[in-house]
Amino acid sequence: MKRIWLIAFNVITLFAWSVFFAHALLHGLAIDGQSLLLLTIAQALAVFEVMNAVLGLAGANWLLTAMQVFSRLLIVFLLNWIPLELLSELNLYSGFALITVAWSVTEIVRALFYLTEIWKRPVKAVTFSRYTFFIFLYPMGVAGEFMVMFSFWEWRLFELNVINLVLAGVALSYFVFFPKLYGHMWKQRKKKLGAS
Repeated sequence: MKRIWLIAFNVITLFAWSVFFAHALLHGLAIDGQSLLLLTIAQALAVFEVMNAVLGLAGANWLLTAMQVFSRLLIVFLLNWIPLELLSELNLYSGFALITVAWSVTEIVRALFYLTEIWKRPVKAVTFSRYTFFIFLYPMGVAGEFMVMFSFWEWRLFELNVINLVLAGVALSYFVFFPKLYGHMWKQRKKKLGAS
């Protein structure tokens, strides 16, 4: 049952991110209502990643998984809250293009990697991609996330509210957790690929 669930979850995740990415690429990485909806659906699936980690169905640390999922869900929430007209006006400066590429490629490769692991048929190119692409995708994603936060702050300039306070806390937490998570991925790369 566990194997069936993990296969189904990863196939659905792969499909959702592939559809979102294809739509975004076909529309020149420009923001529109359909892109936001597809992104929201794809990223919402990550809640199950936390559940998988908590229940021990996946080997991931549930706390690190929850933190990463929460920060991404916050970014998606902000993108849905900022008026679409403003996002369209900012377009490439909003961070949407960066997170689209970084998140989509990361999640597509991750789902493929887990599927090959579950089926016990590892594919060298997929394993290499999983433990190499993060080198540039992780910083790209973080840059995009900061751009989304700045777009929100620009829209809600000088407002003192709970969202801005939470957002400030999340932004500061990146300076603590990004180096640790990035360093962890380098260790995983060395372990899986024997590379430095």
